[in-house]
Amino acid sequence: MTDQLLTSKDVQDLTGIKSRATLWRKSRNQSDRFPKPYKDGTHFTRWKLSEIQEWMDQLESV
Repeated sequence: MTDQLLTSKDVQDLTGIKSRATLWRKSRNQSDRFPKPYKDGTHFTRWKLSEIQEWMDQLESV
């Protein structure tokens, strides 16, 4: 089974992150533990749904 890939808009909708700039800042911040995006070819960047869900689960358990 392949993991569903999400666009930045999908990730924002799922997590409640308001701006794309905040999304990118979180993905670059090592201490935030936010999942890193994957390059889909040369033009697109995607996040794995399972990694986003795992990150959200960790937030809920704190």
